[in-house]
Amino acid sequence: MKIKFHTLGCRLNFFETDGLYSILKDKGFSLASQNEEAEYIVVNTCTVTNKADVKNRNIIRNAIRENPRAKVYVTGCYAQTDKQTIEAIPGVAAVYGNDEKSNLPYKILEDWEGGLVSSKITTDRFSYSDVLPEGHTRAYLKIQDGCNRKCSYCKIPSARGLGVSRNYQDVLDQVRFLQDNGVGEIQLTGVNLGWYKLESGEKGFLNLLESILNILEYSRLRISSIEPPDVGEGLLDLMSHSRFCKFIHIPLQSGSRKILKAMKRTYHPDSFRLRVQKAKMKFPDLFLGTDAIVGFPGETEVEYLETKSMLTELGFAKIHAFPYSIRKGTSAEPVGDTVPGDEKKRRVLDLMSLSAELNANYATKSIGNLQEAILESDGRLVTANYLKGHLQNKDDYKYLHTGQFIDVVPTNFTKLPNKEVEMQFNLRAS
Repeated sequence: MKIKFHTLGCRLNFFETDGLYSILKDKGFSLASQNEEAEYIVVNTCTVTNKADVKNRNIIRNAIRENPRAKVYVTGCYAQTDKQTIEAIPGVAAVYGNDEKSNLPYKILEDWEGGLVSSKITTDRFSYSDVLPEGHTRAYLKIQDGCNRKCSYCKIPSARGLGVSRNYQDVLDQVRFLQDNGVGEIQLTGVNLGWYKLESGEKGFLNLLESILNILEYSRLRISSIEPPDVGEGLLDLMSHSRFCKFIHIPLQSGSRKILKAMKRTYHPDSFRLRVQKAKMKFPDLFLGTDAIVGFPGETEVEYLETKSMLTELGFAKIHAFPYSIRKGTSAEPVGDTVPGDEKKRRVLDLMSLSAELNANYATKSIGNLQEAILESDGRLVTANYLKGHLQNKDDYKYLHTGQFIDVVPTNFTKLPNKEVEMQFNLRAS
């Protein structure tokens, strides 16, 4: 039985797609290739922006048109918030929101076998266990879901619900499982990682990290996006561990105090700056990524330039720039969309250009410095500090295996328009 997955959005969705497939794989399902017909298709959606919603609908329609005999199921964040819109698309078999996502494999199995195959009904968002990566080398591990923040622009709390944490011991068991199965990199994912709580209700993210690091001998650890208030001395001390990737993605959103307040973000530009400066002082080769929203209601050129100035000053190696879009049900919705679309587009392109420049600056400083890299399934290398590229000597690939750690030295890079640079590496001389 063949199945295809289309996964959009964040690393949480990619982990959950791996989890859905792991259940079906155990029952005899296999992934269809791009040009192969499938009996079932799952579209795992995102709803972070209006553009994401449009992309969701296009992928759903294309999946139906290109696979007329397949049953198309839709899940994820957009399925949670806009179920009726998706159900109105002719050819969609069924729609399951995030609160039903973990039941989807059993629904597909019931359809396949023509009857009830399992009475399992669960809303446990951490029901995926022993999940190995499919189609990618590094593994995602979901430790937290949902968000209690009330950022005025964000629709995700309505899509993911309030914050919940995975059982502490279960997380450690999954880390052991991944390491024992030769997974070189484990990336912790969640909507708000730093919010992670113990069963007692106390904050437990740093405790969890310390316990994970005590387990790691082979695998390395990376964390996905983390909120600014959670980047403190405790986290930086733990990052000194040799298996902790020197990488932080910390969303700024705006460098303007006025706009941050309107966004209902819980930090001041000065406190953000101080946290980043401390991190860079402790780890000079730290790869810093961030998010920025441009065109938020009330953002003038002055506020935009405050954001650009801070991004430049702090030297982020990667900037994800988004144009503000009104999200249904958010507290910013009644304010409207006050910045013209052309101006938002200009600001996004400007920040994309800045990101490419800063990324090249970071790459330049990395040249000649020994790095640990993992060989990806597509032949690319990813270093611990998130440089990506290829080996300069193609003959070296003959002796290497996907997922293998290798020591490399960055030698050069190619600048791509408004994108991350493509690095060239040499194997470390023996």
